[in-house]
Amino acid sequence: MDRQGKGLPRDVRTVSTGRPPEQLKGTEIRQMDLSLQFEDNDTGHRDLVLQFAGRQWRCDSYYLAIDWGMLPDQEDADKVRAVLRQLLEQWLAAVEQLPDGGTVYLPYDFSDQCTGWLCCCRSGDEVDVSWGWADVEGYALSPSAAGDLFERPSGFQADGAGVKTSAAELVQAVRAMIV
Repeated sequence: MDRQGKGLPRDVRTVSTGRPPEQLKGTEIRQMDLSLQFEDNDTGHRDLVLQFAGRQWRCDSYYLAIDWGMLPDQEDADKVRAVLRQLLEQWLAAVEQLPDGGTVYLPYDFSDQCTGWLCCCRSGDEVDVSWGWADVEGYALSPSAAGDLFERPSGFQADGAGVKTSAAELVQAVRAMIV
């Protein structure tokens, strides 16, 4: 799979803007429409669903199931839920600590040749959230302990303009995902 759409599921094919995230501008400030959920279909594929800005991407939970950082002797739906919770707790810590002028990247799609990330750039009380891809392979990191990459994943390319929201709304949206 690559960031330009070859090999990606149909619902995530896009053309990269080629602009660095610091040049992306959201079109409006609105309530944060963001969720990442596991919909178990017993396949490990197309069962992790990101909803963001009125769009939906289906990703694979496979790398959550084989995560070596948590429950190493288990590879089932319960493990996926536990790893997803840990990942979302890392997201929450990152967005709660995001300083004015800072940027944080939140991984959501772990694939063989790339990873999907949400880029969150804070300016005052506003955060511009956009999605994109990085060269980091899904097997190169442990979703339960991905925090070291939150500052700048290798080769990140944003795909499209971001959505502006308040920092409080972003924190609230991430907190609501943790079950």
